[in-house]
Amino acid sequence: MGSNLNTITKLHLQSFGFSEYYIKELVRELKAVSTNGGLKEYSASDIQLSVENRLSNSKIKAENREKLQRFLTWLKGESNVIAVDFLKGLSPEKRIEVLMGRLQELEKQEQTLKEETASIIMKARQMVATQ
Repeated sequence: MGSNLNTITKLHLQSFGFSEYYIKELVRELKAVSTNGGLKEYSASDIQLSVENRLSNSKIKAENREKLQRFLTWLKGESNVIAVDFLKGLSPEKRIEVLMGRLQELEKQEQTLKEETASIIMKARQMVATQ
């Protein structure tokens, strides 16, 4: 498996946006290979087969089909996202400094977005009040 996982839990499936009902449907005929922290673990290859079987059904909603495709891409390791630690070579102090700088930038952006949102809401309320 490209995701480097041998087992999959319901939490993995939930993280891809599947509903409880849909997860139950995916694992209904599967046998849990183990339990970890109260969560049943299913074989990644069994889950893959279950997802592929679901995808072969032409009646699957487009939204669910997209989620299934995204999960299958992740499971097979075909995702084009590569995790890279750009701070790897820095000392802990320098890492903290860089991350603090990023945090401050994000806080400034957040403040700007809050101000823009407040302005839009105020204009919308004025428009509603004048009608």
